Amino acid sequence: MPPRDVVLDTNFLLLPFQFRINIIKELDYLIEKSHRYVISSKTMDELKKLGRTVGKNGMAARLALKMIGASRIDVVKNDMPVDDWVVRYAKANNAIACTNDRLLRKRLMELNVKVVTLKSRSKLGFA
Repeated sequence: MPPRDVVLDTNFLLLPFQFRINIIKELDYLIEKSHRYVISSKTMDELKKLGRTVGKNGMAARLALKMIGASRIDVVKNDMPVDDWVVRYAKANNAIACTNDRLLRKRLMELNVKVVTLKSRSKLGFA
């Protein structure tokens, strides 16, 4: 059986810096089945742009880019806005979506897509 895709949204990738949480370790624990991580090429663009800024968000983005480089995260090329891509990709591929964006989470849940979000300041969980 092929691994299940786990889609990571831009704001989700900023959590390690903001809350000192290892999202990959937490997700590996939470999702027991074989899985692989995917992000949109637009997410990479957003992180690179944010990474050039000064302050906490810039630092968080630079940490996220390092994590992507060191982890097993596949980048999927696309030209759609990130949120629209996350919804379409997750629905089409029966993927699990990871986001902290309230509106995106609502859109995904209306389509019966499994969503992982920050449950407390140190734990991830299904919405």
